[in-house]
Amino acid sequence: MPEKKSQEILKMISESNLEKVCIFSGACVDPDGLASQMIMAAIIKKINPTAEIFKYHRKSFSHPQNKTMRQSLGLDVKSEDDPIFGFEAQNTEESPFTCAISVDGPSSVCPVVPDFIIDHHEQSEPATTASDVRLIGSASAILYEYAIEAEVDFTTEEGAKLATALAIGVMTDTNNFGTPNSSDLDYKASAFALEHKDAKLFNEIKNYPKPSYYIDLLSLGWEKRRQSGAVLVTGVGVIPRQRSGVISDLAEKYAELDGISTAVVGAIIKDEGNIEISVRSSNNSLNVDEFVRQAFGSGGGKRGAGAAKIVLPPILKQIREEHSEQLWELARAVIIDKALQAAGDGERPTQSD
Repeated sequence: MPEKKSQEILKMISESNLEKVCIFSGACVDPDGLASQMIMAAIIKKINPTAEIFKYHRKSFSHPQNKTMRQSLGLDVKSEDDPIFGFEAQNTEESPFTCAISVDGPSSVCPVVPDFIIDHHEQSEPATTASDVRLIGSASAILYEYAIEAEVDFTTEEGAKLATALAIGVMTDTNNFGTPNSSDLDYKASAFALEHKDAKLFNEIKNYPKPSYYIDLLSLGWEKRRQSGAVLVTGVGVIPRQRSGVISDLAEKYAELDGISTAVVGAIIKDEGNIEISVRSSNNSLNVDEFVRQAFGSGGGKRGAGAAKIVLPPILKQIREEHSEQLWELARAVIIDKALQAAGDGERPTQSD
């Protein structure tokens, strides 16, 4: 019987130099990526107990659920601001790592070209050694298969934390198996994880506390919405980086409402002067990746979810506080126009403020 892809790549990983390993995850922090990093780290430790492992993310833990997950599971995840990542991007000769692995996200955002890619997103370039890309509901479900092959122990206290992260990762990225790309492996991984999870930690993360400003922004976004057919576009103004995690939460919430299949939510992050946009869609005929790129000229996505960041020119980043709302109103108008036009509904607005 031929070996599974996971068996082949596990063998390659075990034969690699695992002295100093970095595990990269995506363009933003989310439960699926965090779970994937945790499981891969456990696999590396199983192969080489003395390996030094770094888990890397590109953005802050601004989403309340991610913060809860980090605190409850004691995650040691480093950001791109850490000095160890201060080398020239995409230059393997400058890399301080002996092995780089990309999980749950486009490898193009990695600061080095990865040796291995294990993911559920389409990739523009293969890894230098081997890639395992399956277009299923979650990346952590694929990593579950690798963990079983590597005989990672899920019966210990640390194993229960792994299972807890796996359960949250699969359920979040498949939207509780509501996404059309949910697969048998997602179901199998979730069933296993729920059986082996730490119930207390699982409930803490699943029922993460909403911040007090959540309802205010939810109401503001609803008040400022423009809707055309089943597409809703809105924004929540100028907000600090610490609150930016709710943008995706709001998009998800609006997309669940009756009569809305696609929700687009944007905001200016005042600490950085950039516009961040989140997209959620239950419309199976909408290619979210193409939609985001067409509408905003950057970013991307997968089935059901996408995001974009628009970097404002320096002259607009340096405007006085009293002019920031005027800048936002202009940005909001452009976001609405571009999003509705890309969705094919730009000529038929049904509501505006």
